[in-house]
Amino acid sequence: MAGHQADVLSLCPSYTDSHSTGGGGGPLLLTAAADHTARLWALNGSHAGADLICFDRLRTNAKPPQREENAPLEQVQDAQFLCLDSAIALALGSRLGIYKYELHVQDANDDIKRLQRLGSYKCCGILSLPKEPSSGNSIVAVAASNSVMSGTVLVASSSKRIYVWDVAAEKVLAAVPEASMHTRPITCLQLAQPHAEFQSAQSMDLFYTAAMDGTAKLWDLRSMQECRCFEGGHTHAGQRLRCRLSPCLRFLCAPSEDGSVCAYDVRTGRVLGSRHCHRDAVCAVDIHPRMGGLASGGFDGKVHFHRAPLPGAPRKAGGRGPGNLVEGPGIERVREARVREVEMDLPM
Repeated sequence: MAGHQADVLSLCPSYTDSHSTGGGGGPLLLTAAADHTARLWALNGSHAGADLICFDRLRTNAKPPQREENAPLEQVQDAQFLCLDSAIALALGSRLGIYKYELHVQDANDDIKRLQRLGSYKCCGILSLPKEPSSGNSIVAVAASNSVMSGTVLVASSSKRIYVWDVAAEKVLAAVPEASMHTRPITCLQLAQPHAEFQSAQSMDLFYTAAMDGTAKLWDLRSMQECRCFEGGHTHAGQRLRCRLSPCLRFLCAPSEDGSVCAYDVRTGRVLGSRHCHRDAVCAVDIHPRMGGLASGGFDGKVHFHRAPLPGAPRKAGGRGPGNLVEGPGIERVREARVREVEMDLPM
């Protein structure tokens, strides 16, 4: 897939499949890059590998770009799907843009319709960082639970501050206390995504971060308190690295700038082990949700795959057992209305 003109900053796969022939009827991929654009890609069907929508304007791609209110995007730091892929959140400097999009049906038998754009979008709301000394001047990371109809979004600012926003109600729900914040810029912000066998009411309220201070932290979304701090097994001082919490919620895998991948025990916070597999810094890791295999990508241009132990291998005692699948109450969809620009206020 080729289209971005600068470094890709984030990747976000869709939770559901596209139901439009414009999207190929399969999964989608949302990317943000340093070329000030975000793109929506098709991963299946006749348009596999093609960018269906390019988010390069503030308001919409359906109107002429000469209008002042539809200015080009100046910065796109992160991009996330929301509410079962029904909306998209883009980190636009100090603002968070909420977008609705539509994939168009393509008629291969009509030469004119076949050449029309594959999708369109429009902005339905813009939220700004609160005005406070510690809020920072830009949003560096965004996280949301796309598997449920929830308007809750986590936002990390350039000042290491982490906020919980309700984009439907347009208000700040909570913020991380200053005493618990990272001491250097945050590069990773993710909500826990436990496998169905390990889901519980408590497991859905966890999120984790990684920063250039060489630490990764696990947080409780309800109290905004730090649950565990992971450090000592990986090096993280100057690159944009992204760690990953395993679907079983027992391990946290962190990339390292020395070319290794480190695994931490979530229960104790101790280093379980590390493996040096890259000749340059490892920028990201990911874990297969069912098989437990791990993949790591580095600045050396290589992707390494690490196999999980065989099913017959003895398992170590300890760790967390599976919980019950709990479905929380649904939250109203992001409202599709006229464009509003709101400055977020801190909770009283």
